[in-house]
Amino acid sequence: MSQNLTTFDMAALLDSDEAAIEYLSQVLADGDSEEFVRAIGHVAKARDMAHIVED
Repeated sequence: MSQNLTTFDMAALLDSDEAAIEYLSQVLADGDSEEFVRAIGHVAKARDMAHIVED
């Protein structure tokens, strides 16, 4: 039996300011600076996607 896996996209889950703030807060609480940099990238991607939808 084979399974089809989908690609996980964190940015797709960041659909509001509150979600982005909570996500960044959780990453900051862990204290991992590399993960925080990645998280900022996810938030930036999510905001860009939201801007495209609005246009």
